[in-house]
Amino acid sequence: MPMTLTSILVWLLAIIPIITVLCVLYGALIYPQYFSPYKDMVALPKAHWLWGTFSEYAQGKFDQAEYMEKHYPGHAFTRFHGPLGSDHIMAQSVEAHIQILQDHAYKFVKPWFVSRRMKPIIGNGLFFAELEDHRVQRRIMTPAFTYGHVKSFVPIFMEKVRLACTIFDLYTKDGPAVFKQNPIFARLTLDAMGEATFGVNMHALDDENNDLVSAYRKISTTADDSILVTCSGFIPGFKYLPLPRNIEIKRAQTVFREACRSVLLRKTDLMSDKQVVGKDRDILSILLRDSKQNWSIDEIENQIKTLLLAGHETTSSAVTWTLWALVQYPDVQEKLREEIRSAFPGGIDDISSAEDIESLQYLTHVVRESLRFYAPAPITVREATEDVTIENMLIKKGTTVQISIAMLNKSHALWGPDAEQFNPDRWSTQPPNHIFGFSTFLHGARACLGRKFAELELKCILAVFVAKYKFEKADPDQTVVMDFVLTAKPLGGLPLKVTKLDGW
Repeated sequence: MPMTLTSILVWLLAIIPIITVLCVLYGALIYPQYFSPYKDMVALPKAHWLWGTFSEYAQGKFDQAEYMEKHYPGHAFTRFHGPLGSDHIMAQSVEAHIQILQDHAYKFVKPWFVSRRMKPIIGNGLFFAELEDHRVQRRIMTPAFTYGHVKSFVPIFMEKVRLACTIFDLYTKDGPAVFKQNPIFARLTLDAMGEATFGVNMHALDDENNDLVSAYRKISTTADDSILVTCSGFIPGFKYLPLPRNIEIKRAQTVFREACRSVLLRKTDLMSDKQVVGKDRDILSILLRDSKQNWSIDEIENQIKTLLLAGHETTSSAVTWTLWALVQYPDVQEKLREEIRSAFPGGIDDISSAEDIESLQYLTHVVRESLRFYAPAPITVREATEDVTIENMLIKKGTTVQISIAMLNKSHALWGPDAEQFNPDRWSTQPPNHIFGFSTFLHGARACLGRKFAELELKCILAVFVAKYKFEKADPDQTVVMDFVLTAKPLGGLPLKVTKLDGW
């Protein structure tokens, strides 16, 4: 008897769930143990039978590589379980990291799920460029990030620091006050990046609800919505669904795009006016003037989004973590304050150049130690584009490899027995045994182009705020939990007790 359409549909509805369950069971339970090319590799204990280690990520735990280094030392790679038993491995040895980040840098790219999740937020600029496209973009952008050029941004940094101090003064006018640190420093670094990147004052500090800042905030805070980010990464077409949040983001992207268009037109006019060539020092002006690249609106928008989000998020996160370190080590905070006040007894007006900031040696040590101890991105991931043999291990095409920045930064082999202690003095006497001992900005072809920019901005901010204010825990038992999507930040914005000090 021939099957009717109805009977076929009933049969499909009955068989599809069964096939789905069998596929899930095969992927989660059978494939990892019997068929994975990494089945014999030392593996991290499985956190969840279905979601694997990703269930720990959702809880803010990113110390898997450190755990394996302590309990199973001496391995080039170890394995952890991804969702549905997918193959994920962690680079453990320094040599493995060197080969992935330097020797075979362009054989490892950002995984598809990261690109799909983050490109709409951070833009398809240098951060996501790969292979020859990355080489070209990096070559074009490098001149704008030389230290000689970055130094010219110090007046911008100091202007924004002064504005942020007025907010702190308002909070503390009646005495010590407890308030969240990260939101204020995020506004400070956004304003600084806006002017340094494309010559526009975004007014985040004095008018945080203006159209441009509101639009940018809606786009950037998408990175903090773990559910939205996950759905966008793993569900094709999710961003096109007519959901309220998707509609809101699309409108915000339109506002931001129009702002980019306006900036590009203004900059193009300036470039054609020989009387003003060379006066604009922002990064976009340098790119337009000195490169032969014909930038489209889309390319400009992507580069601006990349520089703004990656730049201001990283630095504001670093400031917040440094303050958390200083409240845990008040002797370090006091020593740093004494250095700054002794060098510049006249207060903030005494600081006017990069040379002034760089003269503060202990500040440099504190910044480096904070960036080592609290890397804004404790891990990153790459995907092999072809079969690659590293340390006698065949890494199959399509395998996701975790780069363990926090593990390298706190490696006992590279730093000695006190590697897991916050100690700025180590930088005056004890450099790491290998440059990969400080991997916060990565190394090789994909090393962070904005390292000098970020470090100098961070020093400018800390020099003033540590000199002017005393920071303490909001309560003696205060702890923090890491929240990591784009950058690692203290969950809840890090409320601290702040006291304005006299005499500076």
